[in-house]
Amino acid sequence: MINTKSSQPEKEKSPLRVLREELGYTRPQVKAIIGVSERRQADWESGEALPSLENAVALARLYKVSLKTLCKAVGLDVSDIPND
Repeated sequence: MINTKSSQPEKEKSPLRVLREELGYTRPQVKAIIGVSERRQADWESGEALPSLENAVALARLYKVSLKTLCKAVGLDVSDIPND
């Protein structure tokens, strides 16, 4: 029998994708709720692009996390920003 799976380990999921999946959302559901294309979401989750501030706020609300947590999830260093 031929193994059709790649011998490479599965790529680790991005923190932003984990936030989405932890709440059970699919990209089409996020698109319907906040109006952002699945392609754009994929770019955010892969680190190819960053969400605008308006979209970051919408994601933070949807995923029920602080903006600081969302910034960490998209790879921004917020270690020197004080907590409110």
